[in-house]
Amino acid sequence: MTAAFASNSRSWAYYKHPNVMNTKGSMQLTSWGLLNSILRANFDGSASLACPKPPAPVEGDGSAVYLTGERVTELQYTKDTVTVKFTDIRTNQQESIDADLVIGADGVHSTVRRLVNAPVFQQYAGYVAWRGTLPEKLVSKETVQYLSDRISLQFSKHTYLLCYIIPTDAGNFQPGERLLNWVWYYNVAEDSSEMAEIFTDTTGQHHHNTVPRGLVREEVWERCRGDLLPRISPPFQELLQKTSSPFVTKIRDAICTTASFYDGKVVLVGDAFTTLRPHSGAATEQAAFHSNTLEKVYDGEMTLETWNTVVRQFAQRTILINKMIAELGTGTMFSLFISVLCYAAFLIKLKIKQKL
Repeated sequence: MTAAFASNSRSWAYYKHPNVMNTKGSMQLTSWGLLNSILRANFDGSASLACPKPPAPVEGDGSAVYLTGERVTELQYTKDTVTVKFTDIRTNQQESIDADLVIGADGVHSTVRRLVNAPVFQQYAGYVAWRGTLPEKLVSKETVQYLSDRISLQFSKHTYLLCYIIPTDAGNFQPGERLLNWVWYYNVAEDSSEMAEIFTDTTGQHHHNTVPRGLVREEVWERCRGDLLPRISPPFQELLQKTSSPFVTKIRDAICTTASFYDGKVVLVGDAFTTLRPHSGAATEQAAFHSNTLEKVYDGEMTLETWNTVVRQFAQRTILINKMIAELGTGTMFSLFISVLCYAAFLIKLKIKQKL
């Protein structure tokens, strides 16, 4: 089945000019809902609109059970076993599972990371991400044509947006049914009155990290996009004007210094290990890298110590790349220059270590 669109180019818009330049660059673009359906079909045979006929199990496959509504509360390590204790959030019943290996793949706000007391550095990046998804049939043919078959970037003063086309969660790739997925990086000072205003929802509740879709106050969205609209090109103007229900998230760095605990019986992967800023779209790539290299550990092709080193280096490199992209779009020439120097210094140190 088809899992993603292939994008082979990037278009660059600057202020009100939509076609400043085009560059080459290959990337696969899909929706989280579709990707999750494909993974579930192959993990536990779950059927969905996207995957109505999951692949049949083959000889040698183990059993897989996908539990929902369970909150992990405690990890206990004794000798060669990790006991995972969890609570059913619907019945409040407490249960446990004994495991030979626990993989913490529970995302940005990882419970497993907290329970193993992983050494982690967390910091607000200085800006938020406004996000929206819009059916392409709601915008003009000219805008759809401009955004098709590429990643489109729009730069203005100390801010930038990007947009790309994705399939629906049900796996519809047909023109007219596809979705326009956009993100806008917007500078906001931490603990400022503007931050408090943005993260107070329609009910008056204050959110620490994300205001979900449907709860962003209309007057806040109107003010933020109203300031930007006169300074961007027509395709991106139309995207923002026709998005009535965005959501907004604080961008943070969360960086662990090690990925394995309890003598390698608990490991962190993906965002649970290092939360990457979304600029390069590398979060999925990081999770895949962790999975592919972790397999080598348990096949005896790589030591756990080496795995810890290579995943940490991958994270550090991607973090620095994302910072350069962020400074290019939301910072100053000086801050961009500093981020480039930091990346160059990292590469030099890495080469020196490899020669030793």
